[in-house]
Amino acid sequence: MTAENPQVSIEREEFQRGHVPEGTPPVDPRDAATIVVAKPIGASTIGASTVGASFEVLLLERPQASRFAAGAFVFPGGVADEDDADEQWNERLPATGEPAACTAALRELFEETGILPIPNYDRLSAPEVAEARRRLLDGTRSFSEIARTLELDFSRARVAYFSRWITPRRLSRRYDTRFFLLVLDEGPVDVSLTAEHDSAIWSDPNAALEMCGKGELPMLFPTRKTLDRLSAFESLETAFEALRGKLVEPILAKLDMRGERIRPLMPGDPGYEQSY
Repeated sequence: MTAENPQVSIEREEFQRGHVPEGTPPVDPRDAATIVVAKPIGASTIGASTVGASFEVLLLERPQASRFAAGAFVFPGGVADEDDADEQWNERLPATGEPAACTAALRELFEETGILPIPNYDRLSAPEVAEARRRLLDGTRSFSEIARTLELDFSRARVAYFSRWITPRRLSRRYDTRFFLLVLDEGPVDVSLTAEHDSAIWSDPNAALEMCGKGELPMLFPTRKTLDRLSAFESLETAFEALRGKLVEPILAKLDMRGERIRPLMPGDPGYEQSY
């Protein structure tokens, strides 16, 4: 029997963790946001090869016990909450056209990694940032309250809204996720993880895709497609300029299911119109 392609086996595992029976109405997707953190290539990059690569992205490893994307490498992100739509964020964000989702992406980035892409970050002391993050994680302070207290201003952050993915209808955990690109300056970036992730790596997009194909770096379909899209750009500057301000159309992924085989599809793929 032919071995299953490791690039798609994770979708089968996700289906097994939770799906709705055929013919059952789909679950409404929850609003979510994710952020691709990218910076010029550095010594921390991993992968089979970085020849020709000029930038690297941050990937976080989900624990095997996770209810969603177990064992997968993902971009920072998560479900939006009510506070993300606080009116004050209109004055504290870069122009992306999606302020609430952008806030959610930046909040999740801070929660999951401790990264705060603001100018003059050094004016904040490590203890006060750590305390703010602790209180955000335990729910005793909202992100908007922390922004007021620490005078956080993300308006000069180089953020582009460039993609939107909707989880296939057959899965029981569904998300309507806005994707953002965050460009960081060259230099070391401290990543401090919580128990939500097992590890963090920096990799150029091509190397990450190569390792995914070998089964060494499992990733869900939208993550793979995002890396594939980014790999086409010669530089981070080119990617940022090309992606920002573009019209974003939602992509509803579907599942091609034949026997035990589960293959994700996107619009334009053969069999997409016939799949649910």
